[in-house]
Amino acid sequence: MTRSQSFIAVIACACVFVAGACKKHGSDTKGNTHGDTHGDTQGDTPEVDNTPVEHSDISSKPPKGCGGGFYSVHYGDAYKTLREAEDYKATARTYYVRELSDNRNEYFLAGISAKSRAEWLGGREKDTRCMGPIFDAIGAAAKRTLPKYRPRGYTHHEDDALLRDMAKHQIPDATVLESGVSSPSWKIEKLRNGVPRVRYKYGMAWVKSASFDDGYCRIVYVNVVQDYSGGGTFGESAGNFIKIEPAGCK
Repeated sequence: MTRSQSFIAVIACACVFVAGACKKHGSDTKGNTHGDTHGDTQGDTPEVDNTPVEHSDISSKPPKGCGGGFYSVHYGDAYKTLREAEDYKATARTYYVRELSDNRNEYFLAGISAKSRAEWLGGREKDTRCMGPIFDAIGAAAKRTLPKYRPRGYTHHEDDALLRDMAKHQIPDATVLESGVSSPSWKIEKLRNGVPRVRYKYGMAWVKSASFDDGYCRIVYVNVVQDYSGGGTFGESAGNFIKIEPAGCK
């Protein structure tokens, strides 16, 4: 590097330092590759949100003619989901709405996605009349609050290549916005005799994809795992897919 080139590099880095950090493009200060040209936001503190909560005036009881155990259970769970979507603030909790079964919330999905709603209702007129309004309310709440929901705290990037590959396996057309694991340290799962069975780290890839009809991005959760090989050693890292959930985009 010539003296003039060195001087230009110093000035450029100084300008970046004023903004917060001097980084190599696509990597953190330790040189770990992110592959994210928009910058890593995992360590950012959520902004305080003083936006007033807007509650729908929809009844907490199913519509007239929608009695019985089936609608009482489904409508009740959908109503709880609505209230959580309406109340969401990033500084208050780390999840958007509670999972109900199979690592997902079917009422939330039916509220934001036309495809998921059609699958839930199955063309049944009564289901449409009884559940359609609460799904509409969930969708309206999500438009206000879901864009604010995003992954936080996945600040370590030594496993990014694996995480991105796993996300692409689940969603082939995915564009990965960010990825990372929540800790550089391994959690160890042991057998009853105390011998390690496997060690793992919690990871995720935050992605966007045209394959979803709701316009929201997704968080693909993946555990990075290594099986115990004996003699105090572990095998190669592999990905264990956990779930996918909707989120805001970057």
